[in-house]
Parts: sequence; C-alpha cells; structure tokens
Amino acid sequence: MQNKVKKLIKIDACVLGLTILVISFVLTGQMSRPVKAATDTKDVSLSTNAQEYLTFTITAGSSIAFGDLSPGSPVVGSNGTTTSVTTNAANGYTLAVSDSVSGSDSALLHSDTTTRILDYSGTIATPTSWSGTGFGFCLYSGTNKDAKWGTGTSYNDSNNKYAGVPQTATTIMTKTGYTEGADTAGIGWKVDVPNTQKTGSYSGSVTLTVTAVL
Repeated sequence: MQNKVKKLIKIDACVLGLTILVISFVLTGQMSRPVKAATDTKDVSLSTNAQEYLTFTITAGSSIAFGDLSPGSPVVGSNGTTTSVTTNAANGYTLAVSDSVSGSDSALLHSDTTTRILDYSGTIATPTSWSGTGFGFCLYSGTNKDAKWGTGTSYNDSNNKYAGVPQTATTIMTKTGYTEGADTAGIGWKVDVPNTQKTGSYSGSVTLTVTAVL
C-alpha cells in the first residue's frame, strides 16, 4: 500500500513538473514576441531660389582679317564669329551688337586716327542682300535666327543679308525659353569701299553683348 502511494505521488510530481514546463514554455514564448513601436510622421517644407548663371564665349573668329581691299570688290572676313552661351535663365537670352561709333561711321578707323570706313546701309530691322559699300555683318546661324537674315548657312554664303553695326547695343537674335547646355550663333562680316576711300591700314572692334531674360 505504501509503495502504491509513493508511485502515485511520484507520478503526480512528474505530471506537475511537465505542466510547469509547458506553462514555462508558453510564457517564455509570449514574452519573446517583438512588440511593434508606435510611429508618427511629419513633413519638412523646403524652398530655394536658383540664381542667374550666364557664360558667354567666342569659340571661333575673335579676330577677323579682310586682307587687301580693292574698291568695288567686296571682301568677306577670313572666317565667321561663333558665339556660345550657357545660361539657366528661364526665358532665354538676347544677343546684341554695337561699335560705340556715332553716325554712319563704322568701327574701321584709318591709322591716321581720323578717317573711317562707313557703315553698310542695311539695318538690323531690315537687313539686305549685299549691295554697295561699307562695313556690315550678317547672322548666318542661331537657334532663333530670324528669316530677315536670309537663308545663308555659312559666313560667306551669298544668301546672307547684311546690316551696319549700330552705335549702341541692338539685339540681333533672341533665344526664347530655357536651354539646358550651350547655345550657339554664327556671325559673318563683309566690307567694301568706294574708289574715293583713303588708302592705308584700317582696324577697329565691335562689341557683342549677351543679356539673360529672367
């Protein structure tokens, strides 16, 4: 009888131990389960104002030679002048030309510092096919080249139309809208003189001006 009681107690102890083990396992498993953290979001407002940027270079033709000039025989410059403009301006840019010389005189001044070759008679408002004498220029290429400059595509194209260079900066091309990267234009030069033009050496310069349109 005592042995039976001992066995029963032993069995009950084993059952109790197993029960405690199972409960311990369940509790341990519940405690190791990850707890999801609470979250919230907030936006950060951003603002900036991109400032104007512009670079202007003459990539070819910063010096133009006409060589010997015989009255009545027009001479085209040794090459054209190619400009390159890079700007972040939202509305593009304007390209203008001037010579700071008043009246109908051109930038080409005799070595006597008095005598000048006259401007070509065509105007920027109304360029003309070459006729007569004087010093003039044409716009033969450009993103927004106006039809008024003729159909020429090179600096010495016979289809170019010419104008004299004005005293103050006057727009010859307007590039509209934003352009990513460089934008180019090509300008040609031409000169002729009457047989009354004083012999000798003439030289001078013209100014190209680029203005961003914001």
